[in-house]
Amino acid sequence: MSLFDIEKNTSVIKNEDVLNYDYVPKTIPYRENQIQEIADSIKPMLYERSGRNLFIYGAPGIGKTASIKWVLRELSESTDEIIPIYVNCWNLKTKYFIFSEMANQLKLSFTAGKSAEHVLQQIVYKLKNKRAVFVFDEIDKIDDSDFLYQIVSMFPTSSIHLISNNFEYITKIDSRIRSRIILKHIEFRPYNLDEVYGIIKERAKIALRKDAIDTSLLKQIANITFNKRDIRVGIYLLRESAKIAEQDGKRKITKEHVKKAMENVLDKTLEEEKLNKDELLIINITKEHNGDVSGKLFDFYKKKGGKLSYKSFKRYAKNLEKLGILKLELTSGGFKGKSTRIFLN
Repeated sequence: MSLFDIEKNTSVIKNEDVLNYDYVPKTIPYRENQIQEIADSIKPMLYERSGRNLFIYGAPGIGKTASIKWVLRELSESTDEIIPIYVNCWNLKTKYFIFSEMANQLKLSFTAGKSAEHVLQQIVYKLKNKRAVFVFDEIDKIDDSDFLYQIVSMFPTSSIHLISNNFEYITKIDSRIRSRIILKHIEFRPYNLDEVYGIIKERAKIALRKDAIDTSLLKQIANITFNKRDIRVGIYLLRESAKIAEQDGKRKITKEHVKKAMENVLDKTLEEEKLNKDELLIINITKEHNGDVSGKLFDFYKKKGGKLSYKSFKRYAKNLEKLGILKLELTSGGFKGKSTRIFLN
């Protein structure tokens, strides 16, 4: 028997694309209100009026990117007069790389080595007599937000959408930019357990063969996903459980397959969140000194080479709590007053 012989009747997955993180479903359940607000910010441009600018924020893995991409897809199918441009700033942290990505999406070619301003002028010329929606996802990862002033100045009638996991980012933007861009805030709150189950169930229905997984296991995956506060965890568990079942020659996912998929789910989540070196250092310090007060953990953090101030250290810890990685507990008042104990969740 060949190593690559397969039995087609053991297939569990019928559409693996549905189980990719960047898949945008035909409908985005439980985000109808936010989607409507995003669409409403763009609609004035259909009447040759200025669009509105948005700041979209909320924890990772709760539908921000999927919702904005859904709206942009609908926009592209409805009109050619408004050009959607989506840039994820995770690896595009300077204005040169951001402008270059925008130019690539507009199918512009330019000689390597040109300045960021030269690339921007090419974009301005390309979008002459057009309106655009500019989406900058993970905007908090950029090195310098000054490019936003150039965008709002060059395209005053367009719509600019900034997406961040952290609301505090908006307070750090230069006041000169904030006063010019005037952002409306849209918050994405975490899904409740019923919503998480509904999303997982629908993904399984589209992605897996009929009867490939029992309701009890879907509920188990939904519970894990809800506790992790990240819908991508559930998608990961569905995909990996199905693949393990297929490797096992089974036509149905069992609790053992889900258990195997769960073994690396924390590491997978950390990888997907692309935590920076300070966040990873805080997690490692907490592992070594689990339950210590924040002041002591900060001392250990500094001894390990951490560069953050104490205020920033506490802010990072709170963000990690929002991701479900750390747990912060306020102690009762003592000799030095109340303190915060930090635990690995």
